[in-house]
Amino acid sequence: MKAARVNSAGVLFLLLVISSPSFRHRAEAHPFRPLSPSRSKQRADAVLELKRLVPAPSPSPARLGGEATNDEAYARFLSVNSWDAKAAAPRMEESLRWRERVKPESVRPRHCPTLCRQYAWLALTNGPGSNARTASVRDDGGNSDSTEGGSGNGKRKRQLPLDPPMNPPPLQTWARTRHGLPITYFRAWMWRPHEASKAEQERHMAYLMSHLIRRMPRGVSRICVVFDLHGFDSWMLSYIHRSVDILRTHYPGRAGAMVFINCPSYFSTVWRVISPWLDEEIKSKVYFAPSEVDDVDKAIKFVNGKALKVGPV
Repeated sequence: MKAARVNSAGVLFLLLVISSPSFRHRAEAHPFRPLSPSRSKQRADAVLELKRLVPAPSPSPARLGGEATNDEAYARFLSVNSWDAKAAAPRMEESLRWRERVKPESVRPRHCPTLCRQYAWLALTNGPGSNARTASVRDDGGNSDSTEGGSGNGKRKRQLPLDPPMNPPPLQTWARTRHGLPITYFRAWMWRPHEASKAEQERHMAYLMSHLIRRMPRGVSRICVVFDLHGFDSWMLSYIHRSVDILRTHYPGRAGAMVFINCPSYFSTVWRVISPWLDEEIKSKVYFAPSEVDDVDKAIKFVNGKALKVGPV
């Protein structure tokens, strides 16, 4: 009878695992299938040609700045260059040089402390004390109400821990869409990029992207970012341009859903400035949520109602 007793803590843990997004999303993810002549000879040949033009980096041939250098990686660069290996090669070579210099896989919050203490880019979590519960709460000054769970208040009454952390807090899991895309929540009213150097801004964006990639379940290679533009100001445009340039140049094929909420009335004019910075692949993943979608929970529900691509191509 003793051996037959079930440990209640063990049962609770099992239930948490089964109900967690990472467990559920395994069945919903669409795994990448290596390109082959039977699927698309043209694309398979393009991958082979790009491999010839841009061999995998050494001395670590299996890594692309922390990401695997496989057919999927080559396909991502080809997918935004009309599957033209000669056109994709310079972009991939430029990205390899950038990764060698910045080393995204090695960046930690301590390397970009100014921006990691602003809590403007939250890696959303699920579970007890989840930061998603208070992430959208603001006081009258446009600041967040609470510092608990990575919400921050922007008033710097005390020094906050660096965010996002490398690992989720105890009993929490990283939040994902129903498709399995990891979710980061951008809060414009908390963002003060001018307080950091250009080098820190670059390292911070590299850290955020590496963090998102680490949060991807098997079979998912794209991300979801909810952009809450409450508090947005036009002075932010030059900093947005730098961030977009890193995403476009070094992380092609990673956008899964870019959701904009709480856009100011003049944002249609701003969008006409921003949209030329984006390639068609990224623009096709942009969603402007209706006005009633005014917090991150509603934004996630909005995204969950969409049919999204989760694989590389």
